[in-house]
Amino acid sequence: MKACSALVLACAAACAPIVTHGPRVQDGLSFHGTLGGGRRLCGPPECDTELTPQYGGGIRYGRAATATAAGMSAGLTVSTFIASSELDLYVQAPTALSSLDVGAGVLLAGTHGMPYVQAGRMKADGSGWYTTQGFAILSRRNMDWGVDVDTEKKEQPRYWSPTIAYRARGQYGMHVYASGAFGTSSVTKRRADGQGLYTERQPLRAVMMGVVLDVQPAPPPSRLLPARGAVPPVPPPPAQPR
Repeated sequence: MKACSALVLACAAACAPIVTHGPRVQDGLSFHGTLGGGRRLCGPPECDTELTPQYGGGIRYGRAATATAAGMSAGLTVSTFIASSELDLYVQAPTALSSLDVGAGVLLAGTHGMPYVQAGRMKADGSGWYTTQGFAILSRRNMDWGVDVDTEKKEQPRYWSPTIAYRARGQYGMHVYASGAFGTSSVTKRRADGQGLYTERQPLRAVMMGVVLDVQPAPPPSRLLPARGAVPPVPPPPAQPR
């Protein structure tokens, strides 16, 4: 129980938005879960903000892109810290426009927002490499929510979030991602002498890694790959006696 509480509080400190899908929209319903960890590239007193990637599970519904029509999807991820649960709206460009799967979307939550673009080359079996480029805007918040008793300490991160990921093939696919956070954080603290508060703009540099497990709908029979091997010829019907 203590370990679970520590996990929730750690994520609540500064949950970083993470896109939980690739650039190609799949038809119908799918389900996903995500978890990961982060590490600061600089520490106090230069950098006070610590980021933890999103923990949670959710559902998505999509309509696949065609050569002339855009694909669209809408998803909801329920976080371990409910306030950071997020809505994900995404549009994939028509496939005739590029040899890559490309699109743009936005993550919206009570604690953050992040517009993003995606591009990648996804194979017919669902596998492939892709990148997500976003700009995260986190709301002003107490540092270390519920952990630090000094509620006057506040932070407000803004950062570029470059991510590279790979999805394994199959209906039950695992995405493995590495993401960066490069920007600034406005941090408000109490002065060392205890006389009032001050705000300083600090650099924000961090890396995060994690996994996303998604369960995609089974393709309709018309899209199933043919069985391997030669198909035996169908014998002609026997001749009818005259």
